[in-house]
Amino acid sequence: MKRDLVELLLGVGVMAVGLVILLFTLWNALALAQNPGAFLENQIPDQPQPPSASFDWTGTDRVVTFTDTSRAGDGAIVSWSWDFGDGNRSGAQTPSHQYAADGVYQASLVVEDSNGARSTGVAQVDVVTGATRSGRSIGGVGEGLDLDLGGILLPFAVAFLTFGLYIVMAMVGGAVLKAGWNLIKPRPETIRVRLKPSHLTRQLEEDAAAALAPSGMRPPVPPPPNP
Repeated sequence: MKRDLVELLLGVGVMAVGLVILLFTLWNALALAQNPGAFLENQIPDQPQPPSASFDWTGTDRVVTFTDTSRAGDGAIVSWSWDFGDGNRSGAQTPSHQYAADGVYQASLVVEDSNGARSTGVAQVDVVTGATRSGRSIGGVGEGLDLDLGGILLPFAVAFLTFGLYIVMAMVGGAVLKAGWNLIKPRPETIRVRLKPSHLTRQLEEDAAAALAPSGMRPPVPPPPNP
């Protein structure tokens, strides 16, 4: 009796644990299924917005003035690096440069902000003696194409692993619940009956006589019992 009570209490406790696991898994899975967008957004790491480099240029004869028009991102722009395309450079924000000969030069500007993010702008500068020219930069080659595949795939990987975890938790909860039920469910009683050989022989003789009686045949004479 004491053992039955212990098994009953243990079974109820195990079933309660399994039920809690199942309810917790179901609740979180339903919440995730109803609003997966918010879950994925929470998994995307915050990345600082980089600056956007740009500039205008105006040239009279061979003197060209470069005007910085860059836009800052999350951090303030702290450095400007100019390449005038003829081997000369400058670190000023709005420099002027005199070219030694007429021609088309590819000038570029690289800006860097306080977060260490960089951006590049380039422009074709047309230098003509006795003429005034002007233009505007464009983004550098590959500018804006730097895709962070890790940041893109990370939310989907987390979502996949989360769903997998919920499936495993549901299986574990079901197994625990079943184990608890096996401890408390009624068990059929088993009665063992052992027949002695003499009883078995007598029963066989009676069955044979009952089977041969309607046909008029006499049952075979049993052999004498062993002394």
